[in-house]
Amino acid sequence: MKAQSLNKVLVYTLVAIVLMGTYITFNSYYTQVAIYEEKELFKLDCIAKAVAFNISGGEHDSLVDRYPSSQLSDKALSDEHYQKIRMQLSMAKQMTGVPSEMYTVIRDSVSSKYLLAVATDRNSWLEEMDKIKPGLDSLYQKGGMMGRFEAADGERLGAVSTVMDKKGNVVGVLQVEETFDSFLEKSKDQIYKNILISLFFVALIGTLMFFSVKNILKRQQKLALEKAEVELMRRELVANVSHDLRTPLASIHGYIETMLMKKDSIDSDTMSKYLNTSLQSTAKLKQLVEELFELSKLESKERQLQIESFSVAEVAMDTVAHYRMEAQEKNIQLEAKIPTQLPMVKADLALTDRVLQNLIGNALKYCSAGNTVTVSAEQRENKIWISITDNGPGISADDLPYVFDRFKRGRTEKQGTGLGLAIVKSALELQKEKYTVHSEEGKGTTFQFSLSIA
Repeated sequence: MKAQSLNKVLVYTLVAIVLMGTYITFNSYYTQVAIYEEKELFKLDCIAKAVAFNISGGEHDSLVDRYPSSQLSDKALSDEHYQKIRMQLSMAKQMTGVPSEMYTVIRDSVSSKYLLAVATDRNSWLEEMDKIKPGLDSLYQKGGMMGRFEAADGERLGAVSTVMDKKGNVVGVLQVEETFDSFLEKSKDQIYKNILISLFFVALIGTLMFFSVKNILKRQQKLALEKAEVELMRRELVANVSHDLRTPLASIHGYIETMLMKKDSIDSDTMSKYLNTSLQSTAKLKQLVEELFELSKLESKERQLQIESFSVAEVAMDTVAHYRMEAQEKNIQLEAKIPTQLPMVKADLALTDRVLQNLIGNALKYCSAGNTVTVSAEQRENKIWISITDNGPGISADDLPYVFDRFKRGRTEKQGTGLGLAIVKSALELQKEKYTVHSEEGKGTTFQFSLSIA
């Protein structure tokens, strides 16, 4: 995935998180308002029931009998029963902190109209209340929460409770009200606090989502790059293998074809020469196939490690002895400077031997007559470091970063398969060991690798 596409997806993700946060904020606000509105209605309902229970239904009913119309309001207002009921309502309003009116309502038996009787905030008697009749119709005989309703001064919340006489007859209802604005003002701190808590979790989840998407996209981008790299390596591998196979195969094919064509005229010495050359070419093919197979197993982690304790000094001395004759034939001095008292190491013996063989063989391959190859070892903290040093031609600064790559050869391209150092790298990385190379053109090269002390 390209960086531009990655950034585009991240922008879309961020926009989605912002939209989600905005939606949740508004949804949370209205949800919180609905919850606290329900709580406030329940509170008003409880207040209405408690106050209605303390009002004498007989006294309230007798007031209506004595003053049956609003024209008699002056007399009703001066009546001691009216004053008593109004005082009860006013005290209840003060004690409960209800910010709006509290009043009683009766229903006219003849006209079925609702009339305002005793109120806390106004001097009135039996005023008509047709505007809220639909809300009272279902609550007059049983009481309950009216919910939010429209009044002359805006939205209100209200609850109704029945006022009953001693015989259990409903003689009116008590209504408790509160403006919706006063409810919001009183509840806003808690509502906003809950919204902020919700936003905190939205921000937390959004952040986790954003970075999760970012990590997923980065992994996809990395996988795409790795896939492209693997494809490039595959093409290079095919090209390099084809090149390395073509030369020995052509040599083998040519000599065998020549021997078949001239089998009657070719002498025994020439025949032996052709056969030896073909044999050398098959040896090169065999080595290439074996090293390809070995490298493939190492890089795919199919090679199972066989960790054991052993003396690296003994293994190094044995490997040096194995290459002693080859060094003498090339007139190269091969030295071993390995302390015999080195601690035992813990590693894969076969892979360690393979690393030593490849590094020593590589040094001998590129050195010339009169050069020296030295194998040494030293202890540094909890590691044994093995060094293979030569004073050969060295490696150019341009080639040095790539010496461990597959099919990377030095200037003498006619030698080797170009897989030896790649096998060294994979073998050490499989064991989680370190390796370094230092070289200066014209002065020589030093390869080093570490092994853990047992």
